[in-house]
Amino acid sequence: MGQGTSKYRKITRTPQTGENAGKKLWYATAVSDREMSFEDFVTHISEHNSPYSRGTIHGVLMDTLDCLKHLILDGKSVRFSDLGLFSIGMTSRGEVSKEKVTAASVLGVHLIVRNTKSWSNAELKKLTKIVAYDDYTTGAEDGGGSENTPGGGNTSQGTGGGTDSGDDNVSL
Repeated sequence: MGQGTSKYRKITRTPQTGENAGKKLWYATAVSDREMSFEDFVTHISEHNSPYSRGTIHGVLMDTLDCLKHLILDGKSVRFSDLGLFSIGMTSRGEVSKEKVTAASVLGVHLIVRNTKSWSNAELKKLTKIVAYDDYTTGAEDGGGSENTPGGGNTSQGTGGGTDSGDDNVSL
């Protein structure tokens, strides 16, 4: 696998806890400047040395997603090869006693993905070149970037202090 390019934007945050509580500091936050549709992803796979047709890949992936969702919603954790361990998580309201906790206490459910060794935060960092989004969009890195819209894209909202805690669990 070749090296990718991860872009960052400079933002300010004021942590509410820890050694920097109350201090306005600058941090780098990841920027996704493009989104690939499922159909484009299917085409990408079929065009990269795959012996399978686009239709076959589409069908297998759709069935995979359906099964993954069914198993996770049934309370199972599913290890997806080296990608990660998928499971369901939930948030709930605090109750004054154990007896008061019921299904009505659950406020929401969410997908949890736990990294594996080959997808660990440290391994991913080794595999990416990190550049400032402003540098990337002005063409300083690749001589172009016209497909990127300055100010567009999504930023990742990491956990408070702007540093990598080494925690490889991701809640989506």
